[in-house]
Amino acid sequence: MTELTVHGLVVRETDVGEYDKILTLVTKEYGKISVTVKGAKSIKSKNIGACQPFAYCTYLLRKSKKYFYVVESQNIEFFYKIRFDLDKMALATYICDVAAELSVEGMADPDLLRLTLNTLYALNTKDIPMSQIKAAFELKAAEIAGFMPDLAECGYCNCDVKGDCYLDIMNGRILCKTCKPLAENDEIMEESGTARLYMMITPSVLAAMRYVVVSPLEKFLSFCLDEDELYVFSRVCETYLVNHIEHKFYTLDFYKDLISY
Repeated sequence: MTELTVHGLVVRETDVGEYDKILTLVTKEYGKISVTVKGAKSIKSKNIGACQPFAYCTYLLRKSKKYFYVVESQNIEFFYKIRFDLDKMALATYICDVAAELSVEGMADPDLLRLTLNTLYALNTKDIPMSQIKAAFELKAAEIAGFMPDLAECGYCNCDVKGDCYLDIMNGRILCKTCKPLAENDEIMEESGTARLYMMITPSVLAAMRYVVVSPLEKFLSFCLDEDELYVFSRVCETYLVNHIEHKFYTLDFYKDLISY
């Protein structure tokens, strides 16, 4: 038998039978791991707290044949306040879904775990607009996963960008107003029907995006945008992440439906 001690965040839970659960953990040491918890739904279970969504705990795991199961756990953080706000809980569930999608089994990714924990902490305790938390998480997650956009200069003429510009979503670059039609024409010439998606961004939104991708994880939310620019920032970051992951998130749809009421 193999035993492991991991620091893990519960990003998904699945009921199995009357009493058991399968948890998906994003761990500091081994990336994504699926574990079984026997008797997890019993009120007498010593691991009942460690089986809840958003629980961050130390887990002692034991491997039997092909599967890991939880022997014991020690609670670190539960992010309790999120559970009393339906909007925040929906957003936290989406954030955990993204973390689960980007995490790789057997591959340590401490930065992705830290980003997810810092985001949940902000939802739990900080007075920051949820749209800002969500968008900054999406862009920072793209950066950590290795597909962040090149925001340094125009990706066509390699010159500094002044004034409003465009984010070329599919090619991960910014384009100045002069170069956007040239880039579009080149893509049409190269391959008819190539997917193209450009979103206009203001200098303030571009500055916020640049800040998020270069900032340390403990400070990636330390910026301000006015309401209109925050709306653009939110749309751009979501569009960029979802198109590069190429995966539909039903939890995102639920969150957006919920806040639209």
